[in-house]
Amino acid sequence: MNETPPPPSDADLSALRFRVVTVGGQRRGIKLEEIYWQSLGELAARQGRKLADIVAACETELEGEGNLTARLRFIATRYLRNELSSANERSNLAVVAAQVRASPSPAFALTGNKHIIAYNPAFLSFVQSRVLRSHLPQPARGLKLSFDVQFVDLVRRLKETPGEPQSAGFTIGAQGQNTRGKLTAALAPLSDQDVIIGFILA
Repeated sequence: MNETPPPPSDADLSALRFRVVTVGGQRRGIKLEEIYWQSLGELAARQGRKLADIVAACETELEGEGNLTARLRFIATRYLRNELSSANERSNLAVVAAQVRASPSPAFALTGNKHIIAYNPAFLSFVQSRVLRSHLPQPARGLKLSFDVQFVDLVRRLKETPGEPQSAGFTIGAQGQNTRGKLTAALAPLSDQDVIIGFILA
């Protein structure tokens, strides 16, 4: 089993690296910080181009005037900024709520302070039949929900195995009534807080 190499350190990323790039048959010696080389490499791979193509495009845009390394740093930074913007668009509570609603099984999203921030109709039916045994319109407001492991421990397990769900037990209580069961937990795609999406097993 191949182990994932550790991420480069700040010192590695900030180190200046000299590379020779052939553009139009001519060799260009360029010195940039490693973080910019890596970002430009990712950009080239994303666009299906070679690094030399990006250098050539920058030279064309400069038309013989301006600093090539400064232009390359700008292109790399703009790429990273666009990636961050796209990630933020995909990482918000609306996206989490949509994932919860799309599940055919009872599902909910729970924050670290035990607030249910989203649930679907199947979860509503589950609570009404298993806990409340009634048909109140907003049963999630008075619910108490907990896992059989600490929230932080479950989050840690999910982060240690990216993309792999984790099993856990849960307890839901309301109006003096409780029910227990098993669920599959996944980490919500949020960058500013830890939220767990729970999919209740039938």
